[in-house]
Amino acid sequence: MKRQNYNDILAQTISTTDNTMLTIEQKLARNEAERKRLMTKKNSLETGQKVIIGGMFLSLAKTNTGIAKFILENASTHITRPADIKRIEPLLEELRQAMVSDTSENNSL
Repeated sequence: MKRQNYNDILAQTISTTDNTMLTIEQKLARNEAERKRLMTKKNSLETGQKVIIGGMFLSLAKTNTGIAKFILENASTHITRPADIKRIEPLLEELRQAMVSDTSENNSL
């Protein structure tokens, strides 16, 4: 029996379940494409989870000064990209104003 060299082995094809013939390189490319597709799906799921949790915290922060204070205290350390800071600044200002008005109301009682 003749021993095959590495190039011969690479040139061999692999039979797939649908009986088409793929080279090893084609099979690797297909696997890489599948990996990228699954990573995109995973990232999309994580982004959706963050949006839902973020929405819940924002809703709570508008009625709970403790949560509003927590968000205001932690925003500057966890949100560092200038574009993100600019985007959330109106929300942070809204939370600051809500806390000021809540403090004023509590002091007048």
